[in-house]
Amino acid sequence: MPFFKTLLEGRPNGLRARLRGTAPSSAPASPVPTPGAPRTEAAEKALGLSHEAPKDVTPPDGYEVVLHKDALPEGQIIEIIIGGTAIAVAKSGGQHYALANTCPHAGGPLGDGKLAGAVVACPYHGWKYDVTTGACLTQPSVTVRTYKVQIVGTAVCVEL
Repeated sequence: MPFFKTLLEGRPNGLRARLRGTAPSSAPASPVPTPGAPRTEAAEKALGLSHEAPKDVTPPDGYEVVLHKDALPEGQIIEIIIGGTAIAVAKSGGQHYALANTCPHAGGPLGDGKLAGAVVACPYHGWKYDVTTGACLTQPSVTVRTYKVQIVGTAVCVEL
């Protein structure tokens, strides 16, 4: 039964809990944004982001604006749903990287993992992935999809 509750309500410290405002030490409750729609400032704060995603930036063809370039602190990773796709966006070495949010091993949310340098560890079983290439350091035959990232003005744009 806990699996179905998690499936419907999300993880206790996950994206949906932060947006609902029920996660420990979260911001006040805010509406859950529609995938692909611009997020409100309240939703940005619920995600723990320090700056709202720029609305005045036109991304390159095929790219979506996902967040402000200064919103994600160095050494952090976060789950973002954009255009109906869950991705993990990381900042390492002053660069932004985007990869699929799901660990191929057991479906763990990489955006909730621990980032050390350019390596994220899945929160479920600790499998490690290089955020720059998507290569799995735990099982070399496994990879996760990576997405191209461009900085346009003050926006981090990801090619979907």
